[in-house]
Order: sequence, then structure tokens, then C-alpha cells
Amino acid sequence: MARLPYPDPASLAEKDRALLASLPPLNIFRMLAGAGPIFAPFMNLLDAYLNEGLLEGELRELVILRAGHKCGSAYELHQHERVSRLMGMSAERIAAASAPLPQETYSDAENAALALTDELVSNVKASKKALDAARRHLSDAQVQELLIVIGIYLLVCRYLETLEIDLEDEEIAVTGLDEIKAGVGALNAQKG
Repeated sequence: MARLPYPDPASLAEKDRALLASLPPLNIFRMLAGAGPIFAPFMNLLDAYLNEGLLEGELRELVILRAGHKCGSAYELHQHERVSRLMGMSAERIAAASAPLPQETYSDAENAALALTDELVSNVKASKKALDAARRHLSDAQVQELLIVIGIYLLVCRYLETLEIDLEDEEIAVTGLDEIKAGVGALNAQKG
């Protein structure tokens, strides 16, 4: 049972209620909808890297899985293992996200990104060695996006774990990426 009540959609501002209705029925979104003026901008940020980001989708998901493992966030792992499977990632690659690095199933770029993730979970500042390793494989803009995605999932894991967000009763059959894109796009179109 979540430590805060999920907000009643009827109590939400009209734009937040419409945005929530357009998203996959995930409890994290149900709870975030009650965050007031933070909800829509946060969903815009998620859409930016999930649907428009510079990082390859599997690399992004591996980093999210690694952060979930390192933070011990069962909800995050459940949802992003599901997303990874639906994106076509192999069970071996998904499982290796919890294993010591480097992993043979990962490219040098993926191993470098996951090592950087490990350092940022443990420390505020990554080492020069870890940052340089990522920069050998990714553009400067991709490195910046990588750092932001890692930081967001450190926040998301802490949010999920502190509020003890419940797993959904039913499995979600879609990645949710298209629904997030459509919902955020509709919201932004209303702003004009």
C-alpha cells in the first residue's frame, strides 16, 4: 500500500486529468498526477529522452535497469524489464544489468555507460576515468543526456521506494512510449 493516497482523478486540474487519462495505467503516473504543477513538465522531460533522445533505446533501458538494480527499486525494475522485453531486448541482456561489469553481452559503449551509472549511484561525481570511457563511445550531447537520464532514475527510484508505489494488478501490454508521446503532444498542442 502506497504511503500517500493516489489522488482522485476528479480532483485534478483538467489538463492534468486529461494527461493522466492519455498515459498507460501505471501507478507511478497516478501518483505523479497529484504533484500539481510538476506533473506535466515532468512528463515532458520523460518524453524528451524516451521518444526524442539521442541515446539508442537499448542503451537507455540498460542504464535505467542498472539504476533500478543499484537502488533496489522493485517497481522500476518490473516496469523497465517489461519495457525492455517489449522493445525486443533479450532475456540475457536484461538479466546482465544486475551483474558485475564488464559484461560480454554488452558493447564497449554499454559497459562504459553502465560503469558511469554505477559511479553516479555511489557518488555525486563520476571519476574522470568513467566519464572519459563514456566519451570514447558517445558524443558530448549523448554524454549529457546519459548523465541526465541516470540522475532522473536516481530521483525516480527514490520517489518510488519512499512512497512505496504499488505494482499494478494487471500487466501493461505496451511499452507506453507511444502513449507518453501522444499524451504530452496533445497537452502541448493545447498550449498553442
